[in-house]
Amino acid sequence: MRILKNIPKRLLGLKTLRRTLSVVVLALLDGAALLFGLLGAVRLLDGAGGDRMLSLFPLLIGGWVVVCAAFRLYDRAPVRRNPGALIGSSACWAGLALLGAAVYPESGLGLAGVLLSALLAFVFAGALRFLFEWGVARVYRRGLGQTPVLVAGREQDRARVSRTMGRAGGAYVLAGEVDLVGSGADLAALRAALDRTGARIVVLAGAERLPDDELLELLHSVRLRGVPLRVAPGALALMRGRTILSEGMGMPLLEVRYPRLDNSQRALKRALDVAVSVAGLLVISPLLLAIALAVRLDSPGPVLFRQKRVGADEKTFVCLMFRSMRADAEGLQEEMEEMNEAEGPVFKIRHDPRVTRVGRSLRRWSLDELPQLVNVLKGEMSLVGPRPLPVRDFLRMEEEHKRRLGAVPGMTGYWQISGRSDLSFEDMVRLDLYYMENWSLSFDLKIILKTLGAVRRREGAY
Repeated sequence: MRILKNIPKRLLGLKTLRRTLSVVVLALLDGAALLFGLLGAVRLLDGAGGDRMLSLFPLLIGGWVVVCAAFRLYDRAPVRRNPGALIGSSACWAGLALLGAAVYPESGLGLAGVLLSALLAFVFAGALRFLFEWGVARVYRRGLGQTPVLVAGREQDRARVSRTMGRAGGAYVLAGEVDLVGSGADLAALRAALDRTGARIVVLAGAERLPDDELLELLHSVRLRGVPLRVAPGALALMRGRTILSEGMGMPLLEVRYPRLDNSQRALKRALDVAVSVAGLLVISPLLLAIALAVRLDSPGPVLFRQKRVGADEKTFVCLMFRSMRADAEGLQEEMEEMNEAEGPVFKIRHDPRVTRVGRSLRRWSLDELPQLVNVLKGEMSLVGPRPLPVRDFLRMEEEHKRRLGAVPGMTGYWQISGRSDLSFEDMVRLDLYYMENWSLSFDLKIILKTLGAVRRREGAY
């Protein structure tokens, strides 16, 4: 249940989810306002043509919502609060209804009925919208539904943004601040603050003081975490983007997007991940239950092995696998370091004595990794990407090796279909970087198909 509760936020993002709900609620309120307007007009006009007007209600409400959307009454606040837009939408709807009545006289719409309906709909819509905005403000004042914001920049720049946010109140709340030391972006501090505060937006103040390469690295970092980056005014001369009148933040902000990662193929990649992980978990659920039973009967300990691994942008997450070793395997690893057969920071033993009898079969066919479909569904992993490594391996990696963390980790990847554990760590890094630089959706599909063959041949699986 905890996983299912996280899915909407993962797929849509908290801000997008809140925005969608507000649009739906406002559209329903507008529909109710038009219904009240039509009923009031029928009542005041003694029912003249009332039945025919109400029979056209679905068509009339569709036109009403479209007109309201055209006048930006479903945009972010404060744009949607413009009373002039509501007046204009009412007049435009009345004009379209009268035009329809002129083209189709059998509709029964009369001049008096349409004008009175538009006037009443305007009054009801204004009243309902006022109640909606009042209710939203009350919710935000109680600290509910607010989006935590992390402000980064020099102290004087951060203070300016924080003061403005404090005066504005509303949907955004200051969750923390990060100092940019000197002229450089302290990405380590930024990542730690994001993990600590759970911020869903990063506001960068004083971006014009950052070198272009460091600004791009910062942008890439937050993008890998699914966190939008917005730049406070002052950087408008440096960057190109779209000005956002932020709801409740009290200032115009520029939303900046990383050009290589924000495209339709990335959205399709995520859609493929969700579709395959959901379908996979449903289809192979009997197999998962059988494996869980076998692991339980084979050796004492939990069915699932939960290990902290380092994913995109050095963010740690709990990677799920079927337990293929003794329950105390991690505690014994330090004693077995001298038996390590792998070069570089990784730890591998071809005939690891900690592996159980069932675990050896699971590893041979890569069945121990099937629970990672849950990680894919949660957005922590993808079907295809660089393999996530344990924290122990990450701490021993050199900085140049950490470039492979510039993509979401995957269940399979270019390394897995090219030899897997038979390859050196340097080869793994080289293949991961090649995948990242030459990524495409077709490349992912090719790797998935070749993975099936590699599993069948049991290449490098131990």
